[in-house]
Amino acid sequence: MVKMDQILAHLEAKKRGDEHGSLLEKIIVKSVEHKDGTKTQEIIIEHDTPEEERETARQLLNAESTVASSTLPSGILLSEVIEKFYDERVALKDWSAKTAIENRATFVLFTRIVGDKVFSTLKHEQLRDCRDKIIQLPANINKIQIYKDKSIVEILKMADVKPMERATLRKHLSRVSGMFEWAMKSGYTDNNYASGFTIRKDKKAQDERSIFTSDDLKILFESTEYIEHKFDHSYQYWVPLIALYSGARLNEICQLYLGDIKQIDGVYIFDINDSQDKKLKNSSSKRLIPIHSKLIELGLITHANHLKVNKETRLFPEIKHRRDGYGQDASRWFGGYRKRVGVNDSTKVFHSFRHTVIDQLKQQEVPKEMVANIAGHLDESITFGRYGKAFKPEVMQQYIELLKYDFQHTEYHRV
Repeated sequence: MVKMDQILAHLEAKKRGDEHGSLLEKIIVKSVEHKDGTKTQEIIIEHDTPEEERETARQLLNAESTVASSTLPSGILLSEVIEKFYDERVALKDWSAKTAIENRATFVLFTRIVGDKVFSTLKHEQLRDCRDKIIQLPANINKIQIYKDKSIVEILKMADVKPMERATLRKHLSRVSGMFEWAMKSGYTDNNYASGFTIRKDKKAQDERSIFTSDDLKILFESTEYIEHKFDHSYQYWVPLIALYSGARLNEICQLYLGDIKQIDGVYIFDINDSQDKKLKNSSSKRLIPIHSKLIELGLITHANHLKVNKETRLFPEIKHRRDGYGQDASRWFGGYRKRVGVNDSTKVFHSFRHTVIDQLKQQEVPKEMVANIAGHLDESITFGRYGKAFKPEVMQQYIELLKYDFQHTEYHRV
């Protein structure tokens, strides 16, 4: 919330800018708090001279303003705001089908807790009460029969109720906050009263999924199942290796088309994109990753060419598209496989391949901008993120080739 004395500071800076020839055309200040505590969503101050603008600011500062909630639409229910928010996100294609379903579930839960009230009446008190209740609730109360027909109060009084996981709770609160932020900008409320209602993680982010050790990799890739190619499908051989030598996400690998394997300036690359029916986590995920020489040595390009001869279009035609994309079958298979061969640590999952790659690059002091480019992370630095173009494949290749692992590799034989 911006206070009026802060506006004066903005205007003073503008005045100094005028004196040095750098003119800001107008000042727009959002979420203004007046002297009497009332709030205005937006104030635009624009006059011929900075002196006139400063006088306007002083008048506003001293005014007994009664703006604030009187300008908010009255009678608009929570359910109506949710529908408008939901419909806009879907229409703009900001959400995947999965994300839309997950958000819908959150808003159904939120409405069950606070009731379908006039939206502008939902303030800090109501949001605090919601937070206090939701942290005690079990997961999936909208689905599980024993909870579906009970009120929130009745559920909270039940014995032996296991609260939902912290990660699930954080997602619910984040979605509600996102909806309130949209509602504030759309004029349905004067503040994001859900802002800041987060729950801290119970452990460091880097500890949630562990990297694979050298011993783990030997177990995974030197098992009898792997060496003797006891696979039902080709993806069971290739997907873990591609992850280990590229750092790509599971769904990014499983959804690859044969046309996504190409050569640029003599370098074979994976073109990670969201064309056709492919989905990416975010815009930063769109990238080119050089194909490691070990994958080529093991027969990946030969395998891809064989599929082309057989009129296939996808690298793994046996993988079916499901609600969450193409990664579900491979994820389920790998979860069973790693346990069968003896990697039983629950923090070591398929995503650990990605953590392993990033850790390898980090330990070899690869520049963080390069690691971000390979991993498809947002580079938040102004110099590289805003102005710099993506690294060329021939520049990236030398860093991809730093990925080396001490286990016996077995060349691919067609399933």
